[in-house]
Amino acid sequence: MSGYDGELLRGQQWRGRAFTGRSVAVIAPGREAAVIVPEVMRTARAVKVFQEEPDWLLPLPLPLPRLLARPAARVGLRLAVRDPWTRRRLTPDARFNRHRPRVDGRYYAALQEPHCTLISWPVYALVPGGVRSAEGIEHHVDCIILGTSAAHREDLSA
Repeated sequence: MSGYDGELLRGQQWRGRAFTGRSVAVIAPGREAAVIVPEVMRTARAVKVFQEEPDWLLPLPLPLPRLLARPAARVGLRLAVRDPWTRRRLTPDARFNRHRPRVDGRYYAALQEPHCTLISWPVYALVPGGVRSAEGIEHHVDCIILGTSAAHREDLSA
């Protein structure tokens, strides 16, 4: 991780911080990004979300049996995100996503704010100015937040 020369926050280190006027990259799976992004969006100038894998989200805590939770989350996604391409990138692959849907009503709205960008390409490396995604684009940011799982990746050094 020594390639990045800006502020690097791991796990829960982002909590309680103000990101006023700063551009921030969030590298995390959907479950963690759903918690981090809405909070960071409050103060950041720009947020780039490198969502490692999407997760199902429910907009409200609904007392549903496990069998109905995923279809309800799918309907919630369809209602919350009108753009089909963005919705596709937020839809988990049924073969791999085994988690029960998480309750969060703010993540989809945060992703649709003009100063937030969802990036589908995987993170290739952390570079001096920010993040290089797999397609070769360097995303310059002032701060990188690594979710708990991303903080343990050894392959993010430049």
